Amino acid sequence: MHAWSFTKRNSRRPSLGFAGTVVVVALVASAGCGTPGTKMGVSEVTARSGADGVQAVEIEVHSFYFKPNRIVVEAGKPVDLTLKFKNLFTPHNLTCKQPDGGISIDKSAGILSFRRTKHARFTPMKPGEYEFFCGVGSHMMKGMTGTLVVR
Repeated sequence: MHAWSFTKRNSRRPSLGFAGTVVVVALVASAGCGTPGTKMGVSEVTARSGADGVQAVEIEVHSFYFKPNRIVVEAGKPVDLTLKFKNLFTPHNLTCKQPDGGISIDKSAGILSFRRTKHARFTPMKPGEYEFFCGVGSHMMKGMTGTLVVR
């Protein structure tokens, strides 16, 4: 029978500290965590007009989908989209450029952005179906798209 003796070594592991930990978590989170929009079904909402006549819609911006991803509004009436960015570590945006139709949206939130709620205001003038998307990296290819329906 052997007698084993264990001694604790005085080893010090380097510490990342708070800033290093935040960077590591951000890199891991931005590496592709989240449900791709290609696996999400269509969630549709029709804008509601308030007393001021403005059509209001709230959109949650997740990784990597919008909820709802199909928004119905009326032409000729102002629209206020409230964008709630849900992911703290991955930058996202919502872009929809249709100048002939009165639509010009490009709102974003970056990594660790403290303003997680943004507003996009416009007045759609031309009926049709217009794609909106996240233009960051390959997010659009992951299905981070939606449709703005103007009636």
